[in-house]
Amino acid sequence: MSFDLGNLLQGKLAGILGQYLTSNGENAENSMKAAGVALPAVIAGLVKHVGDNPANAAGLFDLIKGATGSQLSGAVEQAGEGRGLEGLAEWGKRLLPNLLGGNAADVADQISQESGVSKASAGSLLSLALPLVLSVLRGKVQDDDMTQGQLLGLLGQQQSWLSKALSGVMLSALGIGSLSGLFGSLSHLAGGLGGVGAGAAGAAAATAAGKGSGLGKWIALALAALLALFAFKSCGGKEESAQIPTAEMSASAASDGVESMATASAEVEAASPVMPSEPVEASLPAIAPVASEAEASVPEVVQTETADVARVTYEDGVAKFYFATAKSDVAEGAEAIVADVIAAGKEGKKLVISGFADSTGNAKANQQLSKKRAESVKAFFEAQGVEAKNIELRKPESTTGAIGNDVEGRRVEVKVEG
Repeated sequence: MSFDLGNLLQGKLAGILGQYLTSNGENAENSMKAAGVALPAVIAGLVKHVGDNPANAAGLFDLIKGATGSQLSGAVEQAGEGRGLEGLAEWGKRLLPNLLGGNAADVADQISQESGVSKASAGSLLSLALPLVLSVLRGKVQDDDMTQGQLLGLLGQQQSWLSKALSGVMLSALGIGSLSGLFGSLSHLAGGLGGVGAGAAGAAAATAAGKGSGLGKWIALALAALLALFAFKSCGGKEESAQIPTAEMSASAASDGVESMATASAEVEAASPVMPSEPVEASLPAIAPVASEAEASVPEVVQTETADVARVTYEDGVAKFYFATAKSDVAEGAEAIVADVIAAGKEGKKLVISGFADSTGNAKANQQLSKKRAESVKAFFEAQGVEAKNIELRKPESTTGAIGNDVEGRRVEVKVEG
């Protein structure tokens, strides 16, 4: 019987999310509509995150059950009391690019269209909904002591709910072409994990028998006895010819059986790279996590200061656009992360853009690239609907990002004034 995750999320989170939007000036009815769209959209995004790339399964599981997502514990209860909402939403903004890829802005836009709330509110709602959904999943997984395969199985049961809750346009916004195909991949992945678990258990039992444990010996004796009985019954019905005493036959067969199993065990151990004293581990190359997979769910951890990737952060009222080496392309999903800055610019406040340059190499070339990146950020905000008159390119007092830190030298900062 499938578990109704939609009903659980609706009961625990819809009221919290709706109240969050109304406290920020949105109509109560529209707020509840927006919450009703955001919750299934987040779950669909998580399914796509794993279904498109099985290697993400381990990272998502650790985020939900392990230490990586420790701050998710009790998050729903705190949010219900009106505490820590902004901190959760801020953390959600950093999670969105990883878990929803570059689709976060499109999803927020569609939430806005289907509910009537503003795009800025929809972006904030999505940022808050993501960690709250993860918090509910964390509680479920920990309470039921679920394995990774069981979590994927739980997500795999939500196709019927999502097909009813999400419009075709929203599925497109999420980058999902076919729900059935996506859930097919997820079911295959969950089934593979279950099969690996069963195989590991069987291998462990075989190893125990091969070591000569008490349980292994009794199993060998039982098999030998069954073989002896079969041999006795296969003598063509000539009971007179079967004059071997039962006890002698059983002992002989048992001895042969133990010898055979010992020989087979020795052959297996000789051929196997796993020694008898080592634990048997199941391997699943298709979904084996990389060393930092558990951390891959948290952009702050993955995007280390040496990472040569484009990304965006928003902390303490400052938006920072980081660029890949020699590139001026704004990171995908930036719209959702800097939704508050976009909203401020649309309201008529001034957005001050300042570019920084690398402290090494050709200074003139670095300055030119810094200017190009600042112009790219300006064009980004204009594309989001901010008027050019509300955007100012301002040279910082020191254009060098940070001595010895190339990443800080590849950034553009945006601050709101007025």
